Amino acid sequence: MCALDRRSFIKGVSSGILAGALAPGMNLMAATPPAERRKSVSFYPVLNFDVIVVGAGPGGIPAAIRAAQAGAKVALVEEDLAVGGAPVDMYVTTLFGQPSVGMSKALEQELLRDHGLYNYESGTKPKGWRFFLPSAYVRLLSRNIRREKNITLLSGTPVIGTMVVDKGNRNRVTGVRIYRNGHIQELYAPVTIDATGTGVVAAMSGCICMYGSEAMSDFGEPVGLEKASRAVQLCTQMFISERIRKDAIFPAGFKGSAAEDGYIGANRLTKEELERRATGIFFHWGQSVAVEDTTDPVQIAEAQRDCLEKYEERFDQLHEAGFAVHIAPKLGVRECRRVKGEYVLTANNVLEGSMPDDTVAHAHYYMDCWGMKLPKNMKTKMYGIPYRSLIPLNTEGLLTAGRVISGTRLAHSSYRVQRICSNIGEAAGTAAAMAALNKTGVRDIDVKALVADLDSKGLFDALKK
Repeated sequence: MCALDRRSFIKGVSSGILAGALAPGMNLMAATPPAERRKSVSFYPVLNFDVIVVGAGPGGIPAAIRAAQAGAKVALVEEDLAVGGAPVDMYVTTLFGQPSVGMSKALEQELLRDHGLYNYESGTKPKGWRFFLPSAYVRLLSRNIRREKNITLLSGTPVIGTMVVDKGNRNRVTGVRIYRNGHIQELYAPVTIDATGTGVVAAMSGCICMYGSEAMSDFGEPVGLEKASRAVQLCTQMFISERIRKDAIFPAGFKGSAAEDGYIGANRLTKEELERRATGIFFHWGQSVAVEDTTDPVQIAEAQRDCLEKYEERFDQLHEAGFAVHIAPKLGVRECRRVKGEYVLTANNVLEGSMPDDTVAHAHYYMDCWGMKLPKNMKTKMYGIPYRSLIPLNTEGLLTAGRVISGTRLAHSSYRVQRICSNIGEAAGTAAAMAALNKTGVRDIDVKALVADLDSKGLFDALKK
Protein backbone atom coordinates (compact mmCIF):
# COMPACT_ATOMS: atom_id res chain seq x y z
CA MET A 1 0.00 0.00 0.00
CA CYS A 2 1.40 3.41 -0.93
CA ALA A 3 0.50 5.79 1.89
CA LEU A 4 1.76 9.30 2.52
CA ASP A 5 3.11 9.69 6.05
CA ARG A 6 1.87 12.99 7.48
CA ARG A 7 5.01 13.40 9.59
CA SER A 8 7.16 12.98 6.49
CA PHE A 9 4.94 15.38 4.63
CA ILE A 10 5.50 18.26 7.08
CA LYS A 11 9.00 17.34 8.24
CA GLY A 12 11.54 20.10 7.88
CA VAL A 13 9.00 22.85 7.26
CA SER A 14 9.51 25.93 9.38
CA SER A 15 6.48 27.93 10.49
CA GLY A 16 5.90 31.29 8.87
CA ILE A 17 3.20 33.13 7.01
CA LEU A 18 5.09 33.46 3.73
CA ALA A 19 5.85 29.75 3.71
CA GLY A 20 2.18 29.07 4.33
CA ALA A 21 1.24 31.07 1.28
CA LEU A 22 3.70 29.22 -0.91
CA ALA A 23 2.86 25.74 0.36
CA PRO A 24 -0.78 25.71 1.49
CA GLY A 25 -0.72 21.94 1.89
CA MET A 26 1.37 22.07 5.03
CA ASN A 27 0.02 22.53 8.56
CA LEU A 28 2.56 25.18 9.55
CA MET A 29 0.79 26.43 12.64
CA ALA A 30 0.44 23.15 14.50
CA ALA A 31 3.78 23.30 16.33
CA THR A 32 3.31 26.81 17.72
CA PRO A 33 1.39 27.16 21.02
CA PRO A 34 -1.84 29.14 20.52
CA ALA A 35 -0.90 31.95 22.93
CA GLU A 36 2.52 32.53 21.32
CA ARG A 37 1.01 32.19 17.87
CA ARG A 38 -1.52 34.94 18.43
CA LYS A 39 1.19 37.28 19.70
CA SER A 40 3.33 36.87 16.60
CA VAL A 41 0.68 36.45 13.90
CA SER A 42 -2.10 38.78 12.84
CA PHE A 43 -5.50 37.07 12.84
CA TYR A 44 -8.84 37.92 11.32
CA PRO A 45 -11.85 37.32 13.59
CA VAL A 46 -12.87 33.68 14.05
CA LEU A 47 -15.88 32.60 11.97
CA ASN A 48 -18.29 29.80 12.86
CA PHE A 49 -20.30 27.72 10.41
CA ASP A 50 -22.28 24.49 10.29
CA VAL A 51 -20.34 23.10 7.31
CA ILE A 52 -17.02 24.07 5.73
CA VAL A 53 -16.41 22.96 2.14
CA VAL A 54 -12.84 23.30 0.90
CA GLY A 55 -12.56 23.39 -2.88
CA ALA A 56 -15.01 25.21 -5.17
CA GLY A 57 -14.80 22.75 -8.05
CA PRO A 58 -16.94 19.97 -9.57
CA GLY A 59 -17.37 18.21 -6.21
CA GLY A 60 -17.24 21.13 -3.79
CA ILE A 61 -19.82 23.46 -5.32
CA PRO A 62 -22.63 20.86 -5.38
CA ALA A 63 -21.67 19.92 -1.81
CA ALA A 64 -21.90 23.53 -0.62
CA ILE A 65 -25.18 24.21 -2.42
CA ARG A 66 -26.89 21.08 -1.11
CA ALA A 67 -25.71 21.74 2.44
CA ALA A 68 -26.96 25.33 2.22
CA GLN A 69 -30.31 24.27 0.80
CA ALA A 70 -30.70 21.89 3.74
CA GLY A 71 -30.45 24.86 6.08
CA ALA A 72 -26.77 24.72 7.03
CA LYS A 73 -24.60 27.83 7.28
CA VAL A 74 -21.80 27.04 4.82
CA ALA A 75 -18.29 28.37 4.20
CA LEU A 76 -17.04 27.60 0.69
CA VAL A 77 -13.26 28.01 0.66
CA GLU A 78 -11.30 28.24 -2.60
CA GLU A 79 -7.58 28.92 -3.06
CA ASP A 80 -8.08 30.45 -6.52
CA LEU A 81 -9.77 33.81 -7.03
CA ALA A 82 -12.29 32.31 -9.46
CA VAL A 83 -14.51 29.34 -8.65
CA GLY A 84 -14.79 26.31 -10.90
CA GLY A 85 -11.72 24.18 -10.28
CA ALA A 86 -10.47 21.95 -13.11
CA PRO A 87 -12.87 23.25 -15.83
CA VAL A 88 -11.63 26.79 -15.23
CA ASP A 89 -7.94 26.50 -14.44
CA MET A 90 -7.05 23.23 -16.21
CA TYR A 91 -9.51 23.56 -19.14
CA VAL A 92 -11.11 20.19 -18.38
CA THR A 93 -14.42 21.46 -19.71
CA THR A 94 -15.86 18.19 -20.98
CA LEU A 95 -18.74 16.57 -19.12
CA PHE A 96 -17.56 12.97 -18.98
CA GLY A 97 -19.10 10.13 -17.01
CA GLN A 98 -22.63 9.07 -16.21
CA PRO A 99 -25.24 9.47 -14.94
CA SER A 100 -26.28 13.07 -15.52
CA VAL A 101 -28.74 13.45 -12.64
CA GLY A 102 -29.64 15.82 -9.84
CA MET A 103 -27.64 19.02 -9.69
CA SER A 104 -25.21 17.82 -12.35
CA LYS A 105 -28.10 17.54 -14.81
CA ALA A 106 -29.54 20.93 -13.85
CA LEU A 107 -26.19 22.68 -14.25
CA GLU A 108 -25.59 20.95 -17.58
CA GLN A 109 -28.96 22.09 -18.88
CA GLU A 110 -28.13 25.63 -17.80
CA LEU A 111 -24.77 25.40 -19.54
CA LEU A 112 -26.35 24.23 -22.78
CA ARG A 113 -29.08 26.84 -22.63
CA ASP A 114 -26.87 29.84 -21.88
CA HIS A 115 -23.36 28.85 -22.97
CA GLY A 116 -23.70 26.09 -25.58
CA LEU A 117 -21.24 25.98 -28.46
CA TYR A 118 -22.61 24.64 -31.70
CA ASN A 119 -23.20 25.70 -35.28
CA TYR A 120 -25.79 28.45 -34.97
CA GLU A 121 -26.01 28.81 -38.75
CA SER A 122 -27.24 25.28 -39.33
CA GLY A 123 -28.82 24.83 -35.92
CA THR A 124 -27.06 21.48 -35.57
CA LYS A 125 -26.50 20.61 -31.95
CA PRO A 126 -23.59 18.38 -30.90
CA LYS A 127 -23.92 14.68 -30.33
CA GLY A 128 -21.73 12.88 -27.83
CA TRP A 129 -19.07 14.94 -26.05
CA ARG A 130 -20.00 18.44 -24.97
CA PHE A 131 -17.48 21.21 -24.54
CA PHE A 132 -17.86 24.62 -22.96
CA LEU A 133 -15.56 27.58 -22.59
CA PRO A 134 -13.91 27.88 -19.15
CA SER A 135 -15.51 31.31 -18.71
CA ALA A 136 -18.94 29.67 -19.04
CA TYR A 137 -18.24 27.67 -15.90
CA VAL A 138 -17.12 30.78 -13.99
CA ARG A 139 -20.32 32.62 -14.88
CA LEU A 140 -22.65 29.68 -14.32
CA LEU A 141 -21.16 28.49 -11.03
CA SER A 142 -20.76 31.99 -9.60
CA ARG A 143 -24.41 32.64 -10.39
CA ASN A 144 -25.53 29.44 -8.67
CA ILE A 145 -23.45 30.17 -5.57
CA ARG A 146 -24.87 33.69 -5.29
CA ARG A 147 -28.39 32.26 -5.26
CA GLU A 148 -27.70 30.52 -1.95
CA LYS A 149 -27.87 33.02 0.92
CA ASN A 150 -26.48 30.44 3.36
CA ILE A 151 -23.13 30.24 1.53
CA THR A 152 -20.20 32.49 2.42
CA LEU A 153 -17.63 32.28 -0.39
CA LEU A 154 -14.02 32.82 0.66
CA SER A 155 -11.95 32.74 -2.54
CA GLY A 156 -8.27 33.49 -2.91
CA THR A 157 -7.80 31.92 0.52
CA PRO A 158 -5.68 28.74 0.61
CA VAL A 159 -6.05 26.44 3.60
CA ILE A 160 -2.78 26.31 5.55
CA GLY A 161 -3.85 24.13 8.46
CA THR A 162 -6.65 22.29 10.19
CA MET A 163 -7.87 22.28 13.78
CA VAL A 164 -7.83 18.72 15.08
CA VAL A 165 -8.83 17.52 18.55
CA ASP A 166 -7.19 14.30 19.71
CA LYS A 167 -9.96 11.90 20.73
CA GLY A 168 -7.77 8.87 21.30
CA ASN A 169 -8.34 6.35 18.52
CA ARG A 170 -10.30 8.85 16.43
CA ASN A 171 -9.31 12.49 15.82
CA ARG A 172 -11.97 15.12 15.34
CA VAL A 173 -11.60 17.89 12.76
CA THR A 174 -13.15 21.10 14.08
CA GLY A 175 -12.19 23.55 11.34
CA VAL A 176 -9.53 24.99 9.07
CA ARG A 177 -7.09 27.88 8.97
CA ILE A 178 -6.95 30.00 5.85
CA TYR A 179 -4.39 32.51 4.62
CA ARG A 180 -6.20 35.76 3.86
CA ASN A 181 -4.54 38.94 2.70
CA GLY A 182 -1.39 38.40 4.75
CA HIS A 183 -3.29 37.26 7.82
CA ILE A 184 -4.63 34.02 9.29
CA GLN A 185 -8.32 33.32 9.80
CA GLU A 186 -9.78 30.37 11.65
CA LEU A 187 -13.07 28.83 10.52
CA TYR A 188 -14.89 26.38 12.78
CA ALA A 189 -17.68 23.92 11.94
CA PRO A 190 -18.96 20.54 13.15
CA VAL A 191 -18.32 19.10 9.67
CA THR A 192 -15.67 19.89 7.07
CA ILE A 193 -15.69 18.50 3.52
CA ASP A 194 -12.42 17.99 1.64
CA ALA A 195 -13.33 18.60 -2.00
CA THR A 196 -9.90 19.89 -2.99
CA GLY A 197 -9.05 17.30 -5.62
CA THR A 198 -5.70 16.84 -3.85
CA GLY A 199 -6.92 15.54 -0.46
CA VAL A 200 -4.76 18.15 1.26
CA VAL A 201 -7.25 18.89 4.06
CA ALA A 202 -7.44 15.21 4.96
CA ALA A 203 -3.65 14.92 4.80
CA MET A 204 -3.21 17.88 7.14
CA SER A 205 -5.70 16.28 9.51
CA GLY A 206 -3.65 13.11 9.82
CA CYS A 207 -5.81 10.87 7.64
CA ILE A 208 -4.35 7.86 5.83
CA CYS A 209 -3.81 8.83 2.21
CA MET A 210 -3.15 6.43 -0.64
CA TYR A 211 -0.93 7.49 -3.53
CA GLY A 212 0.12 5.72 -6.70
CA SER A 213 -0.90 2.19 -7.58
CA GLU A 214 -1.57 -0.73 -5.29
CA ALA A 215 -0.49 -4.24 -6.16
CA MET A 216 -3.26 -6.45 -7.54
CA SER A 217 -3.01 -8.66 -4.46
CA ASP A 218 -3.71 -5.78 -2.05
CA PHE A 219 -7.41 -5.72 -2.91
CA GLY A 220 -7.76 -8.84 -5.04
CA GLU A 221 -8.23 -6.88 -8.26
CA PRO A 222 -8.22 -8.80 -11.57
CA VAL A 223 -5.88 -6.38 -13.35
CA GLY A 224 -3.15 -3.96 -12.37
CA LEU A 225 0.45 -4.18 -11.22
CA GLU A 226 2.23 -7.10 -9.60
CA LYS A 227 4.03 -4.71 -7.27
CA ALA A 228 2.86 -1.42 -5.82
CA SER A 229 4.21 1.74 -7.42
CA ARG A 230 4.19 5.45 -6.59
CA ALA A 231 3.83 6.35 -10.26
CA VAL A 232 0.65 8.28 -11.06
CA GLN A 233 -1.14 9.13 -14.27
CA LEU A 234 0.45 11.62 -16.64
CA CYS A 235 -0.42 15.29 -16.33
CA THR A 236 -1.48 17.15 -19.48
CA GLN A 237 -1.27 20.77 -20.58
CA MET A 238 -4.66 21.60 -22.10
CA PHE A 239 -5.18 24.47 -24.50
CA ILE A 240 -7.78 26.02 -26.79
CA SER A 241 -7.17 27.15 -30.34
CA GLU A 242 -9.39 29.72 -32.00
CA ARG A 243 -9.55 30.53 -35.69
CA ILE A 244 -8.57 34.17 -36.33
CA ARG A 245 -8.25 33.98 -40.12
CA LYS A 246 -10.79 32.61 -42.57
CA ASP A 247 -8.09 30.73 -44.43
CA ALA A 248 -6.84 29.03 -41.25
CA ILE A 249 -5.95 25.35 -41.69
CA PHE A 250 -4.47 23.15 -38.97
CA PRO A 251 -0.84 22.14 -39.53
CA ALA A 252 -0.19 18.45 -40.10
CA GLY A 253 -0.35 16.26 -37.05
CA PHE A 254 -2.78 18.30 -34.99
CA LYS A 255 -5.74 16.66 -33.36
CA GLY A 256 -8.34 18.46 -31.37
CA SER A 257 -11.94 18.54 -30.30
CA ALA A 258 -14.23 20.87 -32.16
CA ALA A 259 -16.59 22.72 -29.87
CA GLU A 260 -19.40 21.69 -32.21
CA ASP A 261 -19.06 17.95 -32.59
CA GLY A 262 -16.49 16.36 -30.31
CA TYR A 263 -13.15 14.72 -31.05
CA ILE A 264 -11.78 14.98 -34.58
CA GLY A 265 -8.54 14.80 -36.48
CA ALA A 266 -8.31 18.58 -36.81
CA ASN A 267 -5.68 18.44 -39.54
CA ARG A 268 -8.15 16.59 -41.79
CA LEU A 269 -10.52 19.56 -41.98
CA THR A 270 -10.48 21.34 -45.31
CA LYS A 271 -10.67 25.12 -45.63
CA GLU A 272 -14.32 24.84 -46.60
CA GLU A 273 -15.15 22.62 -43.63
CA LEU A 274 -13.41 24.99 -41.26
CA GLU A 275 -15.33 27.96 -42.64
CA ARG A 276 -18.61 26.15 -42.03
CA ARG A 277 -17.83 25.89 -38.33
CA ALA A 278 -19.42 28.94 -36.80
CA THR A 279 -17.40 28.88 -33.59
CA GLY A 280 -13.97 28.07 -34.96
CA ILE A 281 -12.96 26.98 -31.45
CA PHE A 282 -11.08 23.76 -30.73
CA PHE A 283 -9.94 22.02 -27.56
CA HIS A 284 -6.63 20.16 -27.46
CA TRP A 285 -4.90 17.68 -25.21
CA GLY A 286 -1.39 19.05 -25.53
CA GLN A 287 1.89 17.88 -24.09
CA SER A 288 1.69 15.22 -21.36
CA VAL A 289 4.35 14.78 -18.71
CA ALA A 290 5.10 12.52 -15.77
CA VAL A 291 5.28 14.16 -12.34
CA GLU A 292 6.90 12.23 -9.51
CA ASP A 293 4.81 13.82 -6.75
CA THR A 294 1.58 15.56 -7.74
CA THR A 295 1.05 16.66 -4.12
CA ASP A 296 3.97 19.08 -4.56
CA PRO A 297 2.95 22.36 -6.27
CA VAL A 298 6.60 23.15 -7.04
CA GLN A 299 6.95 19.95 -9.08
CA ILE A 300 3.67 20.67 -10.84
CA ALA A 301 4.84 24.17 -11.76
CA GLU A 302 8.16 22.84 -13.05
CA ALA A 303 6.36 20.22 -15.14
CA GLN A 304 4.11 22.88 -16.63
CA ARG A 305 7.08 24.97 -17.65
CA ASP A 306 8.60 21.91 -19.31
CA CYS A 307 5.36 21.26 -21.21
CA LEU A 308 5.16 24.83 -22.46
CA GLU A 309 8.77 24.80 -23.56
CA LYS A 310 8.35 21.54 -25.47
CA TYR A 311 5.17 22.79 -27.15
CA GLU A 312 6.40 26.30 -27.97
CA GLU A 313 7.15 25.42 -31.60
CA ARG A 314 3.69 23.87 -32.01
CA PHE A 315 2.04 26.99 -30.64
CA ASP A 316 4.01 29.11 -33.14
CA GLN A 317 2.87 26.81 -35.96
CA LEU A 318 -0.74 27.29 -34.94
CA HIS A 319 -0.38 31.05 -34.85
CA GLU A 320 1.25 31.14 -38.27
CA ALA A 321 -1.57 28.92 -39.58
CA GLY A 322 -4.21 31.43 -38.44
CA PHE A 323 -5.13 30.36 -34.91
CA ALA A 324 -4.87 32.08 -31.54
CA VAL A 325 -3.88 29.84 -28.62
CA HIS A 326 -5.34 30.03 -25.11
CA ILE A 327 -3.27 28.03 -22.60
CA ALA A 328 -4.81 26.58 -19.44
CA PRO A 329 -3.43 28.43 -16.38
CA LYS A 330 -2.68 25.15 -14.58
CA LEU A 331 -1.34 21.79 -15.66
CA GLY A 332 -4.08 19.16 -15.79
CA VAL A 333 -3.55 16.71 -12.90
CA ARG A 334 -5.47 13.44 -13.15
CA GLU A 335 -4.38 11.80 -9.96
CA CYS A 336 -3.22 12.89 -6.52
CA ARG A 337 -4.06 11.62 -3.03
CA ARG A 338 -6.94 9.27 -2.34
CA VAL A 339 -8.17 9.40 1.25
CA LYS A 340 -8.59 5.94 2.74
CA GLY A 341 -12.06 5.56 4.16
CA GLU A 342 -14.30 3.09 5.92
CA TYR A 343 -14.61 1.32 2.55
CA VAL A 344 -12.17 1.20 -0.36
CA LEU A 345 -13.81 1.02 -3.78
CA THR A 346 -12.04 -1.43 -6.08
CA ALA A 347 -11.92 -2.41 -9.73
CA ASN A 348 -14.11 -5.38 -8.80
CA ASN A 349 -16.87 -3.01 -7.66
CA VAL A 350 -16.63 -1.11 -10.95
CA LEU A 351 -16.63 -4.22 -13.15
CA GLU A 352 -19.34 -6.07 -11.25
CA GLY A 353 -21.62 -3.05 -10.90
CA SER A 354 -21.88 -3.47 -7.13
CA MET A 355 -24.59 -1.50 -5.33
CA PRO A 356 -23.87 -1.44 -1.56
CA ASP A 357 -26.72 -0.78 0.86
CA ASP A 358 -25.25 2.65 1.66
CA THR A 359 -24.94 3.75 -1.99
CA VAL A 360 -25.28 7.55 -2.10
CA ALA A 361 -24.27 8.17 -5.74
CA HIS A 362 -24.15 6.22 -8.98
CA ALA A 363 -21.26 6.11 -11.41
CA HIS A 364 -20.57 4.72 -14.88
CA TYR A 365 -17.38 5.36 -16.81
CA TYR A 366 -14.64 3.14 -18.15
CA MET A 367 -11.41 2.71 -16.20
CA ASP A 368 -9.29 5.43 -17.81
CA CYS A 369 -5.98 4.81 -16.08
CA TRP A 370 -3.28 6.46 -18.18
CA GLY A 371 -0.02 4.54 -18.20
CA MET A 372 -1.57 1.19 -17.33
CA LYS A 373 -2.49 -1.36 -20.01
CA LEU A 374 -5.95 -2.80 -19.46
CA PRO A 375 -7.79 -5.37 -21.60
CA LYS A 376 -9.68 -3.60 -24.39
CA ASN A 377 -12.72 -5.80 -23.90
CA MET A 378 -13.02 -4.92 -20.21
CA LYS A 379 -16.51 -3.48 -19.71
CA THR A 380 -17.69 -1.50 -16.70
CA LYS A 381 -21.22 -1.31 -15.33
CA MET A 382 -23.17 1.26 -13.39
CA TYR A 383 -21.99 0.94 -9.80
CA GLY A 384 -22.71 2.56 -6.46
CA ILE A 385 -20.51 4.91 -4.43
CA PRO A 386 -20.94 3.86 -0.78
CA TYR A 387 -21.23 6.50 1.92
CA ARG A 388 -18.43 4.70 3.78
CA SER A 389 -16.01 5.72 1.01
CA LEU A 390 -16.65 9.36 1.94
CA ILE A 391 -15.73 8.86 5.62
CA PRO A 392 -11.97 8.89 6.36
CA LEU A 393 -10.67 6.21 8.68
CA ASN A 394 -10.07 7.14 12.32
CA THR A 395 -11.42 10.66 11.80
CA GLU A 396 -14.63 12.43 12.81
CA GLY A 397 -16.03 15.72 11.57
CA LEU A 398 -14.59 15.21 8.06
CA LEU A 399 -16.04 13.94 4.78
CA THR A 400 -14.48 13.73 1.33
CA ALA A 401 -16.04 14.58 -2.02
CA GLY A 402 -15.07 14.26 -5.66
CA ARG A 403 -12.05 12.35 -6.86
CA VAL A 404 -10.31 12.13 -3.44
CA ILE A 405 -12.76 9.61 -1.96
CA SER A 406 -11.58 6.17 -0.87
CA GLY A 407 -10.73 3.87 -3.77
CA THR A 408 -7.92 2.04 -5.50
CA ARG A 409 -6.09 3.63 -8.38
CA LEU A 410 -8.10 1.66 -10.94
CA ALA A 411 -11.46 2.48 -9.37
CA HIS A 412 -10.41 6.14 -9.08
CA SER A 413 -9.73 6.26 -12.82
CA SER A 414 -13.43 5.55 -13.35
CA TYR A 415 -15.01 8.02 -10.89
CA ARG A 416 -12.61 10.97 -11.25
CA VAL A 417 -14.68 12.75 -13.95
CA GLN A 418 -16.99 15.74 -13.62
CA ARG A 419 -20.51 14.32 -13.58
CA ILE A 420 -19.60 11.62 -11.08
CA CYS A 421 -17.65 14.04 -8.86
CA SER A 422 -20.73 16.27 -8.83
CA ASN A 423 -22.98 13.39 -7.74
CA ILE A 424 -20.57 12.49 -4.94
CA GLY A 425 -20.36 16.12 -3.84
CA GLU A 426 -24.11 16.43 -3.69
CA ALA A 427 -24.26 13.39 -1.42
CA ALA A 428 -21.45 14.69 0.81
CA GLY A 429 -23.08 18.10 1.24
CA THR A 430 -26.43 16.57 2.15
CA ALA A 431 -24.80 14.21 4.67
CA ALA A 432 -22.71 17.01 6.20
CA ALA A 433 -25.78 19.18 6.76
CA MET A 434 -27.63 16.26 8.37
CA ALA A 435 -24.77 15.62 10.79
CA ALA A 436 -24.19 19.28 11.64
CA LEU A 437 -27.84 20.27 12.11
CA ASN A 438 -28.72 17.11 14.06
CA LYS A 439 -25.56 17.47 16.16
CA THR A 440 -24.35 13.96 15.37
CA GLY A 441 -21.15 12.53 13.97
CA VAL A 442 -20.87 11.82 10.26
CA ARG A 443 -21.00 8.10 11.08
CA ASP A 444 -24.14 8.47 13.18
CA ILE A 445 -26.55 9.98 10.65
CA ASP A 446 -29.53 8.00 9.41
CA VAL A 447 -28.13 6.68 6.12
CA LYS A 448 -31.58 5.51 4.99
CA ALA A 449 -32.88 9.04 5.47
CA LEU A 450 -29.86 10.37 3.55
CA VAL A 451 -30.56 8.00 0.66
CA ALA A 452 -34.25 8.96 0.65
CA ASP A 453 -33.34 12.65 0.55
CA LEU A 454 -30.95 12.13 -2.36
CA ASP A 455 -33.56 10.03 -4.15
CA SER A 456 -36.11 12.86 -3.82
CA LYS A 457 -33.61 15.17 -5.54
CA GLY A 458 -33.20 12.85 -8.53
CA LEU A 459 -29.79 11.36 -7.69
CA PHE A 460 -31.03 7.81 -8.42
CA ASP A 461 -33.11 8.51 -11.50
CA ALA A 462 -30.68 6.65 -13.76
CA LEU A 463 -31.78 3.30 -12.35
CA LYS A 464 -35.48 4.10 -12.68
CA LYS A 465 -35.48 4.35 -16.47
